[in-house]
Amino acid sequence: MKSLVKLLASSIIIIFSYYFVNKFQIYLLTGISAQSSENLLASFIYLPHGIRVIATYIFGLNAFLGLFIAHLITGAEVLSEINSLILTTSFFSTISPFIAIYIIFRKFDLNLNDIRLVNIIITAFLSAVLNSFFSVTIRFLFNFYKNEEIFSVQFAKFFIGDVLGVVFLFIIFILFLNLKKIIFKS
Repeated sequence: MKSLVKLLASSIIIIFSYYFVNKFQIYLLTGISAQSSENLLASFIYLPHGIRVIATYIFGLNAFLGLFIAHLITGAEVLSEINSLILTTSFFSTISPFIAIYIIFRKFDLNLNDIRLVNIIITAFLSAVLNSFFSVTIRFLFNFYKNEEIFSVQFAKFFIGDVLGVVFLFIIFILFLNLKKIIFKS
């Protein structure tokens, strides 16, 4: 019963966080007129990938359900439906940080001693490579892209956006924790 409550609570937190960050990013990109998929600024930072990695670090395997549902919701909003492309990309985007964390740590349930800056950076890069490869390959297989040249360009855009999304959110997370220590110390 306790593990079910933990799974449901983490899923709700993750879905809300992922959705909020996704909407925040859309708001920011719209504000600087960068929401077009042709505009490279829209791909320079992808904050929801940061949520994927942070949630996987914090909740371990309990993050899977929330991340998958959150990805389905945001993907369905973009295409106005849930189809096989959304299901497939959602699954592979969700598992990319899990694979990266498992490769680095050989386990999913991490403790504070496991989390070091170098591990966060390696996880960001590895999960970004995996997510970029999965995302672009799946979109290519589903004829989302019209020519083969676009594969490397899209891969680079996904990779850069995912890495910067992780780095940006970890910086915010660290600043928040330090600010919390300062406020409650006084």
